[in-house]
Amino acid sequence: MLLEIFWAQAQTWMQGWASTAMELLGLKQERFRNLKIQTFKPKPGLNALVGGNAQGKSNLLEAIFVALGGELTASTQEQIAWGASEARLYAEIRTLLGIFRLETRLTPKGREYWLNEAPARRRNFLELPGAVLAGPEDLELIFGGPEARRRFLDQLLSRFSSRYSALLAAYQKALLQRNAALRQGLTVDPWDRTLSRHGEAILTFRRRLVRRLAPLANELHVRLAGYPLELRLLESSPPERLAEELRVHLEEDRQRGFTSVGPHRDDLKIQLKESPAQRYASRGEARSIALALRLAEAQLLSEHFEDPPLLLIDEWNSELDPKRQRALYELAQSFPQALFAGLNPPPDVPCWILEEGSWKDSSEPWS
Repeated sequence: MLLEIFWAQAQTWMQGWASTAMELLGLKQERFRNLKIQTFKPKPGLNALVGGNAQGKSNLLEAIFVALGGELTASTQEQIAWGASEARLYAEIRTLLGIFRLETRLTPKGREYWLNEAPARRRNFLELPGAVLAGPEDLELIFGGPEARRRFLDQLLSRFSSRYSALLAAYQKALLQRNAALRQGLTVDPWDRTLSRHGEAILTFRRRLVRRLAPLANELHVRLAGYPLELRLLESSPPERLAEELRVHLEEDRQRGFTSVGPHRDDLKIQLKESPAQRYASRGEARSIALALRLAEAQLLSEHFEDPPLLLIDEWNSELDPKRQRALYELAQSFPQALFAGLNPPPDVPCWILEEGSWKDSSEPWS
């Protein structure tokens, strides 16, 4: 029922926001990985990026994602073309609040930002609807360790709350200091107070998110795969008991040299048919789960900003049977703008053909 209500709202948004909803008007890039052409201007609605392996489809999606404030697991050095000292990305977007121009400079030391030609921070970019990127790498959310799933929750929460980002940074700093004190045999009382205070707030944020995320991801997974998905937060300690648990595990932590309880040890449990997905899911099932999580992320962002983000799906038909491909295609059509990348396009979708980092509209000849 929740999903049906959302999609009914989405159809209304698309009709009412046809000329104002979040849209990437254009991307300009300089020296981002293997990309050759500077300007890319997608069309409203669904677009397809089509080409063989290693032709630049993923790089173009990632350039758009980074230009709109997204973070990749790859370092900034890995995002810069071979032999270049820096890369630059320029994006122009239209939102319900108007048109914004975003610029990002990438160097081996990090990134610099400008918003409407004025110096900015990444936080300013995150106050816009941005983009959601889904791809084969998301299988790590299912088959990888707990850190991948914690990162998913933390990155999504950081989109909603700058306070959460600050809490997480302060917690991680205190955690490093407590671990150093454990190894040196020093008192940990000051760090315990900081960890318990910030950790309690972090855990409370995560609980609220999973309560919203779980039913939405479940209904999306039912649309994609035909059967339920269960999400549950696994906590090493309840928020209200974190201070006590730090004391109880102190001697064990001293022997190991690290802190064994707290938000940094939590996990997001994913189950299919009452079985742990990490152990029993096939690759096709894992891809469906990952897509359900990313689509749920996009919907939560839509609700938060009252403006849907740009949806980017890499290798859109990878690991998916025809039924799941059709379901994904139908779900994506409810977004004002989406880009699918793959060896083949979905039916009746404007195509961009990519070869060796260059692209063209499929209706145009190569220049």
